[in-house]
Amino acid sequence: MEHYLVITAVGTDRPGISDEVTHLVTQCGCNIIDSRIALFGHEFTLIMLLSGNGNAISRVEVTLPLKAQEHELLTVMKRTSKHKARLFSYTADFHIEADDMPGLIGQFTHFLAARKVDIASLSAHTHEASDTDNTDRLFIQISTNIPEGCNLMTLQEEFEALCTDLLVTGTVNFVGHNQ
Repeated sequence: MEHYLVITAVGTDRPGISDEVTHLVTQCGCNIIDSRIALFGHEFTLIMLLSGNGNAISRVEVTLPLKAQEHELLTVMKRTSKHKARLFSYTADFHIEADDMPGLIGQFTHFLAARKVDIASLSAHTHEASDTDNTDRLFIQISTNIPEGCNLMTLQEEFEALCTDLLVTGTVNFVGHNQ
């Protein structure tokens, strides 16, 4: 029987740290189904979805904390089940660019949650201004799954109104999927 485990690791970035984690996972007999690595400040962050038999998953659960301690990583693990793809008639990608300000990302996540729009991924990055006369710019990309019965025109109009209210630039692209 196939088992699944989500692991996260955070620690000071240095060369070879992702290799250490992936090598351990492979040695334990697990397969990496999905993975994301990002740097936040000086911190390395990794999220992985692993699959393997019960023994392989248990080996990761036992050995990863030891490896993490050795490399000064914080880790969290959680068993899960296989991802079941849900079919959506439409998905949408939202792109936002704005002067960076606290709470801006929350405005858009709340906007989507209030409309029962499922966030599949969110990426945000601040570009620091090159001089003190300019403000930092925030770029947000949100990929979503649109629930059945959602009026796309209304969603677009409400998104554009929010962008206008917040004095940001935003676009939305809808993609239809044949089922």
